[in-house]
Amino acid sequence: MSDLLEWSEKQALENLRFHIQTAEQLAKDANATLTLLLAGAGGLVAYLVKLLESKADTVWLAAVCAFVITLSVLSATLIFFCIKTAPIAAPTNEPKNIYQPSFSLSAIREVELQNIQVRIDQVARRNMRVATWLDYVRFMAVCSPISPAAVGVLCTVLGLA
Repeated sequence: MSDLLEWSEKQALENLRFHIQTAEQLAKDANATLTLLLAGAGGLVAYLVKLLESKADTVWLAAVCAFVITLSVLSATLIFFCIKTAPIAAPTNEPKNIYQPSFSLSAIREVELQNIQVRIDQVARRNMRVATWLDYVRFMAVCSPISPAAVGVLCTVLGLA
């Protein structure tokens, strides 16, 4: 029984550490995506200032504004769902929880193995949520030129040019 318990503990901790490492990679990817979105929005704001100085057509102003707003909303979505600080399970338990002299070591280890499974499930759910929203934001970033094009067409149709 001890060999099985020892092997199970080792595998469980390895699995939890893998999920924590995945969470770190997702955080890096989300930050890189945010950097690109903010750089794009910043460049568009600079372009918008140039358009305002040159008294450009309303169509161009509206389209660039729509693009800036789209990238800003995507950035906010990314921050809220992927980058916002959230708790993550530690690989091991706190000493106050595992030091229980009134129980046998094997009983404590068996309970702790169940606790590790709970932490694995928590981190895996967190990773899935973050990965899903990161994918949504990336896809919407690829589709983001649609909004300024639609605004430009709408302005043209309404005769605001």
